[in-house]
Amino acid sequence: MTPINDNNPTPANRPVMVGLTGKRNVGKTTLANLLEEEFGFNRIHAFGAGKEAALTWFAEATGNVDRAVRMVYGDLKDKPCADLPGGVAPRYFLEKFGHFMGVDLGVDWTLAVEINKARRESPHAPIVVESVVYEAEWFRRAGGVIVRLERPDFKSPEGVESDAAQGLIDADVTISAGSVEELEQEGRRLVDWLAGERRAA
Repeated sequence: MTPINDNNPTPANRPVMVGLTGKRNVGKTTLANLLEEEFGFNRIHAFGAGKEAALTWFAEATGNVDRAVRMVYGDLKDKPCADLPGGVAPRYFLEKFGHFMGVDLGVDWTLAVEINKARRESPHAPIVVESVVYEAEWFRRAGGVIVRLERPDFKSPEGVESDAAQGLIDADVTISAGSVEELEQEGRRLVDWLAGERRAA
């Protein structure tokens, strides 16, 4: 784990907030799982409500709710779908919809909604945002710490707009891990570092 910006401690009067960024398949979900299961973080996604809206749209378009769930959350996300215009993969719609909500509407419609919901449900729990893309600067101003995940020698699939956007984010910490075990070890070190930052604040 490499701290880059360690001069922005989380306000001591609020639970810590961690936002994960990085290309697809670098381990964001794995680390979010660890923080949730081992350390009690409330896990959210900046596009959580948007995903639920997309699920409803896919269910209407395909006539199959179970298939729509797989298109948003599962194994059909990157598979071409004959029921979608042009036979595109569901990710095409998710990327366009996510850009519309995150950029055109803005963070008040995405991450701010999810954080408010998390704080209503668990006011004292720390928060981990599984994927920060368009909301990075707002998140930092709100007291969040942005953690970039990298996998050495890993090439993410090309042509994903959100991958390009996250590449421009100025992270506070970078974690480079080549295996799940290494990532989980770095995740535990991250929690220790965050605790130290809060004590220093």
